[in-house]
Amino acid sequence: MTESKDLQEFISKYLERGFGSMNKNDFEVWIFHYLMNHQLQGKTNYEVSLFLKIPETKVKRLRYEAELKYNDGDSLVNYHKVCALLKAVHFKKGGQCIQFTIEDLYLRKYLDSTLKSGGRFSDSSFNSEIVSMDYEDLEYFLGIVPEEKRKLQDLLKDARKKLKNEKLTFSYLLGEFAESAAKEFGKQTVDVSIFGLSSLLYRF
Repeated sequence: MTESKDLQEFISKYLERGFGSMNKNDFEVWIFHYLMNHQLQGKTNYEVSLFLKIPETKVKRLRYEAELKYNDGDSLVNYHKVCALLKAVHFKKGGQCIQFTIEDLYLRKYLDSTLKSGGRFSDSSFNSEIVSMDYEDLEYFLGIVPEEKRKLQDLLKDARKKLKNEKLTFSYLLGEFAESAAKEFGKQTVDVSIFGLSSLLYRF
C-alpha cells in the first residue's frame, strides 16, 4: 500500500509540474530514490550495481543526486545515520583512531561539514569510502546533539566511577576499549555509538 501511495504521489506531483517537464535523468534519480527506500534499502553500492546492472560509479552518482533532491536536510536524521555506521568500526592499530565505511557521499559530506564547523575533520585520503577519525573528533561528533551529549557525559561519569579515575577522558576510555577489543574480538568490528560504548563499559 505504501509503495503504491508513493508512486501515486510522484505521478500527481509530476502532472502538477506539467507533462514532459522531467528529463530522463530526473526519472532515473526518482526511480533510484524509490528503490533505495523499498527493494534496495540497506544494500551496498556493489549489491545495487548488481541488481540494476549498472557500474558502481553510476550508483554513487544516482545515490548522491537522490539524496540532494529528496533528502529533507534534517541534520538530526543524518546524525543518527552516521551513528548507525559507528556500530561497526575498527580501531586503527598504532594510533588513537577509528575507521569505518560510509558509501553514501551525501552522508560523508554531512559528516565532513559537521566536523569542519567545529574546526575538526575526518580523513578519507586513502579510500574515499573509508573514514578515519581520531578519538577527540569522535567525542565532538557524538556530542553535537544536546540529548546525546548528556548521555555521553553520563557515560563518562559512570566510567570514572567504575574505573576509579576522576580524571578519565573519553580518549583514554576509548583507548582502553581498543586494547580490550583487540584481545577479545580480534579483527571483528566494534560498536562505538553511545549505546555501544555503554555496553562495552558494562562488560569492562
